[in-house]
Amino acid sequence: MVKSILTAAGIQGRRGRFTGPAPDTYVVWMDDHATDGPDGLPAALIRHDVILELYEVRPDDAAETALEAAIAAEGLPYTKQDRYWLQTEQLYQVIYE
Repeated sequence: MVKSILTAAGIQGRRGRFTGPAPDTYVVWMDDHATDGPDGLPAALIRHDVILELYEVRPDDAAETALEAAIAAEGLPYTKQDRYWLQTEQLYQVIYE
């Protein structure tokens, strides 16, 4: 599902990390999941906790808007952290959970 969200938003992304040069604006995501269910069927339900980390060389409001629209189009709720500057990476980051 993450890949379809990124495709709809027009943003390149990788699971875990980029291993080579990344574009100016990109997403890195993590997908933790937990299983649950009734007695005898503990894996009947799978809950995914997905984190999308949007990285920007310069503030990219259009990318944020496109990503949020793509998430909403999937009918998914999310929490967004405000953009902040990563001094060590020399990039802006916005996190969606």
